[in-house]
Amino acid sequence: MRDSYVSAIYNATKINSNVLCIVGDIGSFLLRHYIEDFPANYLNLGAAEANMVGVAAGLAMSGKIPFVYTITPFITARCYEQIKLDVCHNRANVKLVGVGSGVSYGTMGSTHHSLEDIAIMRVLPNMTIFSPSNKQEVEEAVFAAMKLKDPVYIRLTLTANSTDKYRGKFEIGKARIVRKGQNAAIMATGDMVSIAINAAKALEKNNINCFVIDFPTLKPIDESLIKKLSEKCKAIISIEEHSVVGGLGSTIGSVLSQYPNNKTCFKILGFNDVFCGEYSSDKLKLFEEYGLSTRNLVKTMLDLFNS
Repeated sequence: MRDSYVSAIYNATKINSNVLCIVGDIGSFLLRHYIEDFPANYLNLGAAEANMVGVAAGLAMSGKIPFVYTITPFITARCYEQIKLDVCHNRANVKLVGVGSGVSYGTMGSTHHSLEDIAIMRVLPNMTIFSPSNKQEVEEAVFAAMKLKDPVYIRLTLTANSTDKYRGKFEIGKARIVRKGQNAAIMATGDMVSIAINAAKALEKNNINCFVIDFPTLKPIDESLIKKLSEKCKAIISIEEHSVVGGLGSTIGSVLSQYPNNKTCFKILGFNDVFCGEYSSDKLKLFEEYGLSTRNLVKTMLDLFNS
């Protein structure tokens, strides 16, 4: 997804000269063409993330559209106070872009993992959250963020596992039906969308026809689609590369709780309120270890559906 982001920010700057690319001492090689063609729009403010967000807020209030790009835990947790007060409280037009979300940096341990970022960013007033699942959605998210005059957080993994092309307009606050079903639904975001698609294909053999729903926008959430599917589906599972506390699943659960007459069974899959203690460059191995594999998703749906 890094390449997709670099391409998208390049094209956005071509369209709007107010777009700025601000980095925290990463990506100089990937951004080399951007730096060459738009030197006045590029700022490397070093490994000083709190200062970087404060500078971005000031530039935004001066009419610029800063996209602030660095590794996810450093652009969220490390400078949270600046995001809360400088950006969100002032409703500054800053776009925060975290790369390597979840356990993408699987060999570097908890300092580089981000399993809480959705939760802490979701609670902030005025913040919109995008979580693309493929290259197409990365570009759509960047352009939607450029047009939206409010704080935005874009959550990126390192690589895009899903290559599916989605039809229809990218709309803030709307989910995408990637696969139509009948009696169950899997709701996913980011890299988990490809896991969900594979699980839905396997579940067909057991006469469980799953909707697969991609949530490129996590805040605001698509409440109307969640409600609609809760009335249609016997079982719904959410799956995310994030803690089960405060992420996509918690958001869906809070929506379902408002409609107590729905008869669907609901289960959240994610990291079960633990730090990821394993080290691996193979994300699928980590997903297997922590219950986010296709195999475990299929088993969980079978148990839930037949309970």
